[in-house]
Amino acid sequence: MAATSSSQDQAFRIVSTGCFHRALWIPQTPDHPQLRVTYATTTNFDSASLPIVLFISPMFGLRWSALHFDKLARECGVRIICVDRPGFGGSTLVHLNLRMRVWLETIPVLLEKLQVKHVNIVTHSAGTIYTLNTLCKLRWILDPKAPYVAFLAPYVPVVHSGATLPSVASKLPVAMIDSLSGVSTFVNNKIRPRASWSGGIISAAAQFAFPPSTDVPTAEPSSTTTALERYGYDKDTAETIEKLSFKYQFQESTTGANEEAKLCLRKCDEDDWGEAADYSGCIRKIAIDESTSSHGSEMARLKVEAFFAGSDVMIGKRGQQFFEQCWQREEVAGEVDFKTSAFPEADHDSVLIDHKKGALRVVFERIAALSRNSG
Repeated sequence: MAATSSSQDQAFRIVSTGCFHRALWIPQTPDHPQLRVTYATTTNFDSASLPIVLFISPMFGLRWSALHFDKLARECGVRIICVDRPGFGGSTLVHLNLRMRVWLETIPVLLEKLQVKHVNIVTHSAGTIYTLNTLCKLRWILDPKAPYVAFLAPYVPVVHSGATLPSVASKLPVAMIDSLSGVSTFVNNKIRPRASWSGGIISAAAQFAFPPSTDVPTAEPSSTTTALERYGYDKDTAETIEKLSFKYQFQESTTGANEEAKLCLRKCDEDDWGEAADYSGCIRKIAIDESTSSHGSEMARLKVEAFFAGSDVMIGKRGQQFFEQCWQREEVAGEVDFKTSAFPEADHDSVLIDHKKGALRVVFERIAALSRNSG
């Protein structure tokens, strides 16, 4: 049944809410001109007593995640910041070799603009690369009383995961990867609406790019969370919010997807990964920094949690084991409190977007509890 005029009007007002469409400029440097960055916050961001989550998104989540997570954030008692990385939304596109540097320049400017001192970090999939760099370079943004980072379905380089989908995708020539943003927009608009998360889009785009004889694993959207459960209001309004948000997301720039795909598939220089070029070494460095900074201080130990899907075409079981082992090594475990959990009914995307079978509600509730307990 078509949505009524009133539900369409209400959905349009909600999708157009100002907090979901904010912008700032980061200063010119010798490496780049002044750059525009678009970002979003949840509607409860003025509730100063609530803890703040910096959501470091997967390849296609970005600023629009604030709208998708808004109701859940209000229910759990957290506030969220979501940022469009270069080439998404209204954020200025930069060359691949500047992506990590620009990200690390953006966060301090953003937090100062929002008058925020400390955040919790939650990340999914490709956001892992940016999160590891953030922990190495911007550790001070975490709350010293309860520093917390959650990795949901963390992306692991294919050399360590052996996962089929990125292995197949890595065979694509760079010229084909440079058309990913256009292919993904076509796939989302014409073939598989609402496949707008990393696993679903990469799978659909790979199936589109390869001949039918190629065995490309599927990553079908599998969330059991209805639009009404995700957004609230009424059924017609909620479903219209969902349709409009994905429509508008793909009307904006998604050219950053080309650079993100090349980054994840290592079609780039090793330096483009920053500190995360070697996960094991990077995580060891994080532990060493924790040991140095906490020595003789009252700073709480860093808490890191990893949440994995029961089935994950992007990292597989090998990737999960590798990521866990990086944090469980003796020299790391002595400095960082690490826990790992599995959500057997979830896949790579639904571990984030399914509020019943996935991990996000658990993560938000944990952050709210940590904030209360830390005083």
